[in-house]
Amino acid sequence: MGKKKSVVLMVLLTIVIVVLTALTVFPAFPIPGTVQKWNPVVLQYDLGADLGGGYYAYYYPEGVVSETEYNDNLAVLVGEEKTEYEESYVRVDGSTLYFSVDEKLGVTDGEALTQEFKDEFNAAAKEIAARFEAKGYSDYRVAVVEGYALRVELPASEPSDKASAAFSLLANTGELTLTKGGEKIDPADYVDGEAEISDLIANVSIGSRYSTSYLKIEWTRAGKAMIDEVKGSLSASTEANGGDSSSLTTLDVQVGDELLAQICSDNIMDNGEVRVNPVDGYNADYLKTFEILIDSALQTGGFDVTFTADSVRRFEPVYGANVLTLLYIALAIVLVAVLVLPAVKMGRFGVVSAYSSLSYLIVVAMCFAFITSGTLEITLGSVLIFLVGLVLLNVVQYSIYNAIKAEFNLGKTVESSVKGGYKKKLWGVIDLYAVLLLGSLAMLIGTAGVHTLALQALIVVVTCAFINLLWARAINFTYLSASKNKYKYFRFVREDDDDE
Repeated sequence: MGKKKSVVLMVLLTIVIVVLTALTVFPAFPIPGTVQKWNPVVLQYDLGADLGGGYYAYYYPEGVVSETEYNDNLAVLVGEEKTEYEESYVRVDGSTLYFSVDEKLGVTDGEALTQEFKDEFNAAAKEIAARFEAKGYSDYRVAVVEGYALRVELPASEPSDKASAAFSLLANTGELTLTKGGEKIDPADYVDGEAEISDLIANVSIGSRYSTSYLKIEWTRAGKAMIDEVKGSLSASTEANGGDSSSLTTLDVQVGDELLAQICSDNIMDNGEVRVNPVDGYNADYLKTFEILIDSALQTGGFDVTFTADSVRRFEPVYGANVLTLLYIALAIVLVAVLVLPAVKMGRFGVVSAYSSLSYLIVVAMCFAFITSGTLEITLGSVLIFLVGLVLLNVVQYSIYNAIKAEFNLGKTVESSVKGGYKKKLWGVIDLYAVLLLGSLAMLIGTAGVHTLALQALIVVVTCAFINLLWARAINFTYLSASKNKYKYFRFVREDDDDE
């Protein structure tokens, strides 16, 4: 490549990298001629609870109250009512919670819970955690506290109304039922022998038509027979009745006491499939929550232990209110170091490493923000993964520089040294990134609870591999072609070389 073309390419590349870097990390600034502001990519992240705080709520089994609620209730009672209230609740198993003296809880002697209740509680708690994982939250927490209550946490990046709906709905561990006119549909009426609701409903999923999402219920053969039987007695939708819902007859889908969807006659397709919008509207997030809740109840059959979600509260970032400011300062120091030190140590080849670092920053930052259908939440682990990748990128670049230098010290020309250095390092770099890639894929596929970190690690590994193997080499080739003094480019010294 000619020097003029190389110079033009380097100028264009510099402009593109500087502009993209500004769009990625520079603070928000006004857009000329508008009232809007440009927000850089790094300010569009959804932050995990450790960096951005979040919401939390406590789940208490029915008949169980916290110490605070117990004392508050006790404070407003007097006389016999107070005595009766005190006698109706006890502490058991060393917990600070108060349990109603109730056979359902197993607290009949005021001393201990039955093993049956403990097993049912643990199974229900595990299922609630699975629901939040199925919801796709990359940063959430479901923990057992005080032995027999749950503390559920969601990141503040989740809108408060959606978080509240998730807290409320996903706490429901009741049985999935179908009711018509207030009367429960008995699956045994359509199946020989003992039957459950899963013998009627085959699958629940989310469908879409004309840009509108809906809940899609597919039925078993017995379920289709039930639908065919009741369809004629169901009313058309409220819209079809001109907005009059006073005499609406529907087939209702419930989990516990929670009414999730109402099936009208015009929701039922000719093939028996049901397309229905939940009672709370068309919101896609609600649809996903309903799908998870119905599917969970369908698979488990519900639990005897039912939970009540306490009020939703907000908590500050785990690492303090100033954690983001401190992280920005730390990242700025690291970026300055990886931009300046390579140039000092490796000459203009170090400038290539600086270009590579900025390219890595741009690509990873944008992938972290926009990869997949939703935004990945950024946690402290995400920041550490980013920094490890940045350091790894520069370490590999430095090892390539030393390989080129070793070739040069053998008496080869600069061009031959560059080719030989890259050739000697090629398979070592490929092996390194192959191992890291397989490790990231293994975490992504097989490790529960770290899906987001595994995906972010995968992004980092692929980006580093691309830059070290192809992008940095292309920049080096272009920059070297534009250089007049190739010795100075690498900070090489050899006085007796007549080939250059």
